[in-house]
Amino acid sequence: ASRDVAERIEKLNIACDLLVTRISEHPAIKKIFHPGQCPNFQSLMRPQAGYGCLFSFELNGGLQHAQKVYNSLEVCKGPSLGTSFTLVCPYVMLAHYKELEWAENCGVPAHLLRVSVGLEEPVELWQRFARALEN
Repeated sequence: ASRDVAERIEKLNIACDLLVTRISEHPAIKKIFHPGQCPNFQSLMRPQAGYGCLFSFELNGGLQHAQKVYNSLEVCKGPSLGTSFTLVCPYVMLAHYKELEWAENCGVPAHLLRVSVGLEEPVELWQRFARALEN
């Protein structure tokens, strides 16, 4: 329902920020892609707005490690976003499968994982990611 959209968006922003902060400190992470790191995004933000519920990350260990983490993540898998539950997908493989070399040349690796954070309890969601990152 759209009646509580402002409340849901605030919760999604908080949960995503918490997960991004925690995951970025994990030694398995090579790079985080998040609007909070993008000056262009920040220049277009409305006052009091957040960064949203999307981020992507690259793991140390390349494709093989990304597959292990993806398969062991205890969240739904899929290419959608904005759902009330967290989703993760191998975005570049889905969106640019026939142009992986081009994406890599643009700084976007094929093993990138994209996350759409949902409304789960943030600490419990982090624990799911922490367990998967240990693989």
